[in-house]
Amino acid sequence: MKNLITTVFSVCATSLLLTACGSDSVTDNSPLVTPNLNDTEISSLLFMREEEELARDLYLDIYEAKGSRLTTFKTISDNAETKHADAMLSLLTKYGIDDPSTGARNTYTSTELQDLYDSLLSDAIGSDDLAALRVGALVEEEDIFDINTHKDNISTEHTDIIATYDKLLCGSRNHLRAFVKEIELISGSTYVTQVPALDTEVRAILSTPQERCGN
Repeated sequence: MKNLITTVFSVCATSLLLTACGSDSVTDNSPLVTPNLNDTEISSLLFMREEEELARDLYLDIYEAKGSRLTTFKTISDNAETKHADAMLSLLTKYGIDDPSTGARNTYTSTELQDLYDSLLSDAIGSDDLAALRVGALVEEEDIFDINTHKDNISTEHTDIIATYDKLLCGSRNHLRAFVKEIELISGSTYVTQVPALDTEVRAILSTPQERCGN
């Protein structure tokens, strides 16, 4: 999400959101694998742990600030992002890496992520519902970008980490579809990708149906 700070930013049917968010179970409790992780791989897990916490907290805070209108945010936060953050914690525990989480909602060890959270929340609640939904879609686009980048830096020996990242990607694709559905309903216009480097991938995602992640 490193470039989120500089990026300029009708509820989904309940059954659709449950498909999008309720099947994102990604926890892997298999025995510790070897060899140990290198510094890049460790940094990847630490970053993704707090990034998933940020999405969980941000979505819930947007929902609470907007009242009950944008239930998509709460559904995704409760049913998916919490599981994603827990999945990253499971990997940290498995590899004996200290959890960077502060344990307090809306606070992050990473000053970059803290600044990002503050900026995104301000953008989402300081404007209309459409702007808030666009923040949600942007978070998912950036999440896809980041997970793909981190996944490429993971050794193929670590199949557990790769499998977890694949499930997180599936969840992010579903969440993006859910946000875009609402954006297009409100705006009456076709969604425009917010991260230019992902334009081809985002178009492909939006042209395909919701997935059942992990099934």
